[in-house]
Amino acid sequence: MKAIALWFFSLVPMFFAGDFKECAPCNRQDTQYLCASNTLPVNSRLCIDITEVPAYVYKDYLASLAQKHGRESVEFKNAEPNYSLWAEVFEGHSEEDLKEKFIASDELALMPIMGISYEQAKNFAAWRTETMHAYLNEMSKSDRAAFPKKFKFRLPTENEWARIRFLIQDKRMLKQLEKIAKTNESSFKLSKSDLLKDNPKIKPVYFEAAEDIGFYNVFGNVAEMTSTEGVAMGGSWKVPNSTKAFAQSFSYEGASAAVGIRMIFEIIE
Repeated sequence: MKAIALWFFSLVPMFFAGDFKECAPCNRQDTQYLCASNTLPVNSRLCIDITEVPAYVYKDYLASLAQKHGRESVEFKNAEPNYSLWAEVFEGHSEEDLKEKFIASDELALMPIMGISYEQAKNFAAWRTETMHAYLNEMSKSDRAAFPKKFKFRLPTENEWARIRFLIQDKRMLKQLEKIAKTNESSFKLSKSDLLKDNPKIKPVYFEAAEDIGFYNVFGNVAEMTSTEGVAMGGSWKVPNSTKAFAQSFSYEGASAAVGIRMIFEIIE
């Protein structure tokens, strides 16, 4: 697990991409705060990830648990994805092979994290919140003031997720999102990932941008958990959303190779 700092300090992470001052602001507030990077504002208090959470970010989470508790700890093992489910997507590859590729290489870096439970997703959101707080607290007072005092990452409600359809972006933002995608794909050498580039089921998190809104893989790839356990939105390789209905929900049970996560960044204060 070599990439623990990648998410926060490289040019291509989920939040804090490059210069944090370029992050998308949550507008229409008395005080304008910056959203987390790789998110765009839903309204004055909510921002949402532009992609499904990629596997490399979840690997950073596992790396932090390994560093704190050890690779053989209960905490680490309880957070691991169900690698056996990944074999449904990557036919011909064993559970052990896929785990090794995930841990020891970047070949699966841009795969949407999947095969995790609702509880694992909530624990990941808590880690994401805690880690962002720690990073912000290392900033100067003036730089820290650009971000909200209190915030949290969490799973979206069904209604919050469905509001993606209203988030029309201007051409400048669409180009910026496209640039972020290309930078990520280059950084993680997606062109060399035989497991992802030609996979008939699962696609990279930057595979397809929805027209006008710029969010990626909204209606396919993996469905995305909501704050209601067992309810996901969007559609997946297994149960597609062929009509592109934003309000359509899907049922799931436990961890699934067809269900991932896209998270809300909520500004509390």
